[in-house]
Amino acid sequence: VPPLLLQPLVENCIKHGLEPQVAGGLIEVVARRDGDSLVVSVRDDGVGIAPGAGSDTSFGLAHVRERLATLYGASASFAFAPAPADDKGTVATVRLPLRSPT
Repeated sequence: VPPLLLQPLVENCIKHGLEPQVAGGLIEVVARRDGDSLVVSVRDDGVGIAPGAGSDTSFGLAHVRERLATLYGASASFAFAPAPADDKGTVATVRLPLRSPT
């Protein structure tokens, strides 16, 4: 995982997901292998994202997207979405190739 790639995702969880709610919350970082890819998800159980908000609405998230494009091109992807319907919060998912681009 490139240095400081996950930091803005965790910061986003704190600032936009957990900070607005009084009760605090949970941030979960999970990494797993999926074929020839490493899939890393950062999820919070905070207030969630506003309808229509996307991954380019935050400087940190836009920066993550740009870094992935620069380092991996089309071999990497970034998704930012509400948590599954049964849960509250938001999940950011990064997919990286396990092999270096050639």
